[in-house]
Amino acid sequence: MSQPRRVYLDHNASSPLRAEAQEAMRLAMDPSIGNPSSLHAEGRTAHGIVERARRQLAELVGVSPSEVVFTSGGSEAIAAAVHGVCSRAPAKLRRVVVSAVEHSAVLQAARYEETRGFDVVTVACDRDGRVGPRAFAEALESGAALACLQWANNETGVVQPVEEIGRACRRAGVPFFVDAVQAAGKIEMLPWRVHADLVALSAHKMGGPQGVGALLVRDGIVLAPLIGGGAQEMRRRAGTPSVPALAGFGVAAGSANTKLRADSERLLRLRAKLESRLREMFPEIRFHGQAAPRLPNTVNFALRDVSGELLTIALDLAGFAVSTGSACASGAVEPSHVIRAMGFDEGEGRGAVRVSFGWSTTAEELDRFLEVLPGVVDQVRQGQRA
Repeated sequence: MSQPRRVYLDHNASSPLRAEAQEAMRLAMDPSIGNPSSLHAEGRTAHGIVERARRQLAELVGVSPSEVVFTSGGSEAIAAAVHGVCSRAPAKLRRVVVSAVEHSAVLQAARYEETRGFDVVTVACDRDGRVGPRAFAEALESGAALACLQWANNETGVVQPVEEIGRACRRAGVPFFVDAVQAAGKIEMLPWRVHADLVALSAHKMGGPQGVGALLVRDGIVLAPLIGGGAQEMRRRAGTPSVPALAGFGVAAGSANTKLRADSERLLRLRAKLESRLREMFPEIRFHGQAAPRLPNTVNFALRDVSGELLTIALDLAGFAVSTGSACASGAVEPSHVIRAMGFDEGEGRGAVRVSFGWSTTAEELDRFLEVLPGVVDQVRQGQRA
């Protein structure tokens, strides 16, 4: 008797590769395709694939193709933005302003700048995980080399007031970097309209391949390159790009763009159903960030006397992939810094579980999850009491 198909509910960690993106990658692996920097026919073919991907991504986020710099992923895009700006900052502006709920890639990049003499100013969030525009603006009053803010949180899905904070950055004359890795392809986002100057993106969060991303650089912003040694990406990022990966990235961005509204509405319905049923099953449940604007695909919750790590493991054994938070922190002993920043105690942080769905998730899969979950929770509670 065949085993039931596994149910994948961890799209915020990595969204499954779309079939059309996989096909684009297969075609781009043709042995006749050369180096996109070469002038011969094979090189021109590769160059055409790269530039098509650049246009497809630019269309998704409403920027000019010349403002798209391809990277090896979201983490490199973040590092390129933070280090690229700070390396050119005047000596009198040795401050970086970040929120307390940033992704660890942003926080670690900022901490590195501390070793180079920068002060890092952290702006707190409220109980729902939202950063206050007034508090952020106050942190900018003494000047700063760079301000960093997520568009949407990877653990809770909470969407930040990027336009208000971007406006404050513009008034203060501070370059504004937005980590939009989780937001792109899930909600409409037009970075330059919210006064962003630099924006990080990642392919595998929208159904593209892993190992490729992009940094959007507003026209006129000059960065010190993180990777030198070549003239690729208009001298902003050296290195021969992965042509197949970029082919997949471009097609995934195009699919996300075409289906954005319909997918968003469908995911909102799935989220509402999931939260309603969870509340019926577990009256004591606590949803993190529920009162704030959120991505349509993300639910983060904690159950009384249930370890988030043990529940995640038990669900995995039952055929369901969920997460305790950021995939970049998997295996960490410490509870989520995001949940702690929202004012919850360590126990709440250790109990948090994230369910995130996306383009491949069906209503039937969610029904299976809800059918199995109560028994798995009982199993975990009994194991914790033993």
